[in-house]
Amino acid sequence: MTERRELADMLVDVADGALASASATGIRATSVEVSLPVEVALQMRAGALAVIAELPRFVFRSSFDAPPGRLKVIWSEGGTS
Repeated sequence: MTERRELADMLVDVADGALASASATGIRATSVEVSLPVEVALQMRAGALAVIAELPRFVFRSSFDAPPGRLKVIWSEGGTS
């Protein structure tokens, strides 16, 4: 099994993917909003507490699995028009 990513790393990957999808169609994205199911945990890494957040490991969940949380993130260009 692969090691779970820290929250910041997961968000960078999601943002890169969203921007790459938009630019592949010739669209310039000025704002991206995503709502993701995430499994969140705290873990000691290199002697410091880290927030681990990853997309759910399994598509199908049993009654014994805790439901994933939801994370809503909005990225937009600075400034207003």
